[in-house]
Amino acid sequence: MHGGAIGMQGVSKWFGHFQAVDDIFLDIRPNEFFTLLGPSGCGKTTLLRMIAGFELPSSGEIRLDGTDISSLPPNQRPVNTVFQNYALFPHLTVGENIGFGLKMLGRSKADIAAVVERMLKLVHLEGRGDKPVTQLSGGQQQRVALARALAPQPKVLLLDEPLSALDLKLRKNMQIELKRLQSETGITFVFVTHDQEEALTMSDRIAVMSQGKVRQVGAPREIYQRPADRFVADFIGETNFLEIDVQSVHGTQATVRLPSGQTVTASYPEGLAPAGRMTIVIRPEHAAIVETSASAKLEGTIESIVYLGTDTSVTVKLDAGPHFAVRQQNSSNGLSTYATGQRVGIVFGDSIAQILKD
Repeated sequence: MHGGAIGMQGVSKWFGHFQAVDDIFLDIRPNEFFTLLGPSGCGKTTLLRMIAGFELPSSGEIRLDGTDISSLPPNQRPVNTVFQNYALFPHLTVGENIGFGLKMLGRSKADIAAVVERMLKLVHLEGRGDKPVTQLSGGQQQRVALARALAPQPKVLLLDEPLSALDLKLRKNMQIELKRLQSETGITFVFVTHDQEEALTMSDRIAVMSQGKVRQVGAPREIYQRPADRFVADFIGETNFLEIDVQSVHGTQATVRLPSGQTVTASYPEGLAPAGRMTIVIRPEHAAIVETSASAKLEGTIESIVYLGTDTSVTVKLDAGPHFAVRQQNSSNGLSTYATGQRVGIVFGDSIAQILKD
């Protein structure tokens, strides 16, 4: 067990009059793949840099395995960072890059050689140790940067948008590789990204950030299916928002009236004070297009149909309310029978809709 539990207690960071991180309380578990997700400027990289020691908190405490590391310099923390630009030494070979940190720690040549060999195998670069690092592709250089960061066996590996320079297919492959590396090494990974799909693919848990605050922490499925508020629902994936009237509340379920006048059951967040006018969220893949009929919850006119390979996205202008997106998997019958300008109904199951806190 490597440990690697990180605790943040009331951590804030000011740059002059600008507050980049605002009173954050966060617990990252040992050996988990934890992602800080949010738009540019939300404070996620600042938070990562404070764990690394490149920035010091203006207030609050950062603990690693129970020990306060808030004021320790980076070289005294059992933490390594993989940067967006890899930061490799161009005049060194692959093996020399991987072993550089171990050399600085004063490890023996035999020890360094053994670790480098093991790291090359771990990142699938066997036999490349003597190659100049400049001769490698972007994806291979990324693997060298990972191997170098993993070689000293840190308790925590910090990854600051390390896949953003790679093309789409390579990114997908590296996402799988990163998850494998985390699982095989047992090291706590803290990953920063603005890419929702990347976060959902790799993470054990995700902290969604906005304007220096953490809006929600949870497993990918929980974040996607039960967003805590409108920002999280809107930021993670495609979403439909509908204004509704709450008719009655029974525990965690509510009966709500849709803009069409139809009533449905929706999930109701705990601790929320009932109000008449509220908002529900419905994911596009949880709804389906049907011929107009009494069973339809909503009705409208198809404005666009976009074929996406595995599925088709249909945008419907509702008779009462905004545009509504529906996504259905393509099959032999699928949505090919529908056309733009056609009137259709939209159906979705009970408790698919969720009432939002704001």
